Amino acid sequence: MDMKRLKEDFDRDYTANQTTRESAADDLVFYWITQWDDELLANSPLQYRGQFDILRKAGRQILSDLRANPVQPDFKPKDESRLDDAEALDGLYRACDRKLTSQEAYNMAVQDSVVCGYGAWELYTEYATNQVGDRNQVIKREFIPEANNTVFWDASAKAMDKSDAKRCTILKAYTHEGYKDLVEELTGERPESVAGSFSSPEDSYTFKWFDGKDTVHVATIYRRQLVKDKVLTLSDPFGEEIILRESQLEDVMDELLSTGHEIIAEKKIERWEVRKYIVDGEEILNGEEGEVIAGEHIPVVPVYGERAIIEGQEHWEGIVRLAKDPQRLRNFQMSYLADIVSRSPRRKPIFHPEQINGFEFMYEENGPDNNYPYLLQNRFDASGQPLPIGPVGEMPEQPMPQALAASIELTRQAVEDVANPGLPQDIADPDLSGKAVLALQNRIDQQAYVYQDNLKFAKRRDAEIFASMAGEVYDAPRQVMLETPDGTSKPAQLMRVVIDNETGEPVVLNDLTNLEVEVYAEIGPSYASQKEQTRDRLQGMMEALPDGDPAKNVMMLTLLEITEGVNLEHVRDYARRQLILGGFKEPETEEEAAMLQNAQQQQQPDANMLLAQGEMMKGQAALIREQREAQKDAVDAQNENAKTQIDAFEAETGRMTAQINAQKAQADIERSRIDGFAKQIEAGLKVQNSQIDRLRATVNQPAP
Repeated sequence: MDMKRLKEDFDRDYTANQTTRESAADDLVFYWITQWDDELLANSPLQYRGQFDILRKAGRQILSDLRANPVQPDFKPKDESRLDDAEALDGLYRACDRKLTSQEAYNMAVQDSVVCGYGAWELYTEYATNQVGDRNQVIKREFIPEANNTVFWDASAKAMDKSDAKRCTILKAYTHEGYKDLVEELTGERPESVAGSFSSPEDSYTFKWFDGKDTVHVATIYRRQLVKDKVLTLSDPFGEEIILRESQLEDVMDELLSTGHEIIAEKKIERWEVRKYIVDGEEILNGEEGEVIAGEHIPVVPVYGERAIIEGQEHWEGIVRLAKDPQRLRNFQMSYLADIVSRSPRRKPIFHPEQINGFEFMYEENGPDNNYPYLLQNRFDASGQPLPIGPVGEMPEQPMPQALAASIELTRQAVEDVANPGLPQDIADPDLSGKAVLALQNRIDQQAYVYQDNLKFAKRRDAEIFASMAGEVYDAPRQVMLETPDGTSKPAQLMRVVIDNETGEPVVLNDLTNLEVEVYAEIGPSYASQKEQTRDRLQGMMEALPDGDPAKNVMMLTLLEITEGVNLEHVRDYARRQLILGGFKEPETEEEAAMLQNAQQQQQPDANMLLAQGEMMKGQAALIREQREAQKDAVDAQNENAKTQIDAFEAETGRMTAQINAQKAQADIERSRIDGFAKQIEAGLKVQNSQIDRLRATVNQPAP
């Protein structure tokens, strides 16, 4: 990737919503830091500047409503035959969703969305452990601080969940040493000096977050693009098929070839690929090509407070934007009132000089310094004339302006009109939390519901990203922990291979690869609140049923099963067992299934049951007979086939024996012929020797 193009794209995204970002940055400062750091009040003559915050209470109320009514995503498979796989994905998502890092990411993002209108969190993968040889990865979430100032989306993207964005940039601040550590981790070399920052995040014009001297900003850039690929279907010698992308074959090609896999089909496709680049002001730190991350979506989830698109530009705001002016006015009024109280003269008595002549020291001290048990004054003047007893008058207090008294209450009402979601006032029994939560859910103010509904979009997007990443991260058999809606955990084996009893073919259970799902999200009370509501409803229905009604006993057992408390585990276990034995609840564990089976075996069936069982046994006997005959035919066929093979073997053996005997006879004839020839040669030699001996004897005879 060209560094120049990365910076040009970022400049366009950075300036697209600059005005909105500056206003939202001011909202963050106003809500969290100070409500007086503003040019409007900089020249105020007030000596006392108090902060009488009623906006914070409204923010807490909205955040409490959002947390009391969480968004619950649900995965629905496009292929109905993969319902079990989707349920495994549900359990895996809930387990990840309830981790502390995920909760922190949600809370920080939602908090920013309520205050300034925008927050975000990020999904990433890492190895589950640091053990040698452990290649299993897990999915985690990380909050993004000041997302309004540090997250910049593709300026062309207009969808609320940014599913149409082609890029996203996150700015992260580092100290000089932290930057050097990052470069050393990514490149293996520690720089001697600090490179220029990639850019500076958006600052409030009233409060500077960074001084630009001691901070280095590094950008994490995600880019999403369409790439061409092939989907290959491979088959092993046993006929088992697997589907892989051509880009995935590099890591497993040798293994597949060694196990006899062959490509039987291929299809050209276009798919989304996301690359991650870590960039400072000068270079790409993790390589020119970046790194490919899991999934086909940019792993950043935005969440909005209130959002609108005006003249092609995106605008957002939270509860602070419209409440700032009335809150400023309230702070000014209350501070002015405090100034009146602190700076105006106190009420003081007025005396004639002759009345306190000689006792002035008793009237000089004010407040707690005046410790005299009583005060003295003169009764007669120097000429003996009587003096008035007590002060002749009193200095008046400075009155509070009538307009100030009236406007103080108006400012409170003005802030609550734009920020406070309000609470239902007709909750019959606030002590019953189930009723309270239900009433709150039904009557929640529309101002809070806007934030709740926008959070639903964010959680739905989070689930889509998680499902896409999970298909690549959980691509091998492994043991995981799944979580049920009631918060209990249970172990499960991903990609578990079992034999189908009907077809005899192997089936892969809990397979998340190539799983296509639709994600739905619903707003509702938490599981604890739902349980409280269920208890309330059960108690109400039980009161309406007469004693001895079987339904009342079932409701009592259900109520006992969901009742929590110290040392009540045995009560809940008893209630659950009774519901399972009564057929009102399905067993969920092997122990519960065995308990139900034993109980059914011990029960004495009636005549109709025996008759039905007899007919069933007849059918089973007929089925067994047919199976036995089929097995006999199969054995006979196997025996006939074996006999045929034996006969063929014997025929072949006879033919080979005849050949051996013929060869032996031929060898005997050849040996006899050679022996006769040798004897002939030996006889000829004997004749020749006798002739030679006669000739020699003739030659040696003496002459006559």
